Amino acid sequence: MKVQRLNVYNQDPDNQVNNEYVTPRDAFKQPCLQMIVGQRTSGKSYLTSKVLAQAKKDKTFDKIYIITPSFNSNKAYFGKYIDEEDVFEPTKESISQVIAKVEQDRDEFEEYLAETEMYKEFNKKFREKSQLTDDELMMYYEKGFFHEKPKWKYGKEEPPKSLLILDDCLGSPAILQSSGLTKIATLNRHIAPLKENHSNRSACGLAVIILSQSYKMQNGISRVLRENLSLLTLFKNKQEAQVKAIKEELANVVDEELFNKAYEYATREKYGSLTVDFNPKCGTKVFRKNLNEVIMFEQLPCECKK
Repeated sequence: MKVQRLNVYNQDPDNQVNNEYVTPRDAFKQPCLQMIVGQRTSGKSYLTSKVLAQAKKDKTFDKIYIITPSFNSNKAYFGKYIDEEDVFEPTKESISQVIAKVEQDRDEFEEYLAETEMYKEFNKKFREKSQLTDDELMMYYEKGFFHEKPKWKYGKEEPPKSLLILDDCLGSPAILQSSGLTKIATLNRHIAPLKENHSNRSACGLAVIILSQSYKMQNGISRVLRENLSLLTLFKNKQEAQVKAIKEELANVVDEELFNKAYEYATREKYGSLTVDFNPKCGTKVFRKNLNEVIMFEQLPCECKK
């Protein structure tokens, strides 16, 4: 056999934009599309509250939204992390309403960037003692430039980082009638695109966590969304049909033997959960028990760059 290398298709793409939020080494990549599956009282809300606590510590998200009919009953888990103004009832418009808020934050960020450039121009003119017109003086005064420079409301100058949680929404219009669900299923990392790239991102993005009692059911979470998951968290499921459906859909991306071993180990204890990471930071971290215990297999070697 002979091989001849051709001088075509050899341009590397721009890898400066990955649309990822900065996260600690052992944290999951964000913005994720995660589904947490467990029967009632299995521990879904408690586990999600641990995700939120870690995210608050790491400053992973600037805003957290939730669509749920039962926020009051879950305040113990979510109340410390989610403002009530960011709680939505599950209607066919609720997901679109959240996306609109993310886009509004994007617009405010781009306005802040424009004002920052304007402030630099104002400073330069002030230092050079340039003659300012009455209109310029009024504009700079109204912007508050004589007192302080523009400040971004979330602190660090970077595009807003947001998370949406859908809880107790199966069978609701938010799942069955929302056009926004398909959008976040396929484009969550690209929601609210920016006019210009910033902080290695071309969009604000929207992380999504869906809490569900069933992995697959009629009028449930669509296959399109399930096939685009970056994270899947499973609690012990006694319904063999559900476990079989999970294995069938994961067969092309996860070794079934390794999945069986990891699932059995992670869920043997009460409230135990298995998280499958389809895009891990390291090849060893595909499986985790209770979020913070990596289940390592020889078949999954480390691929991290030294």
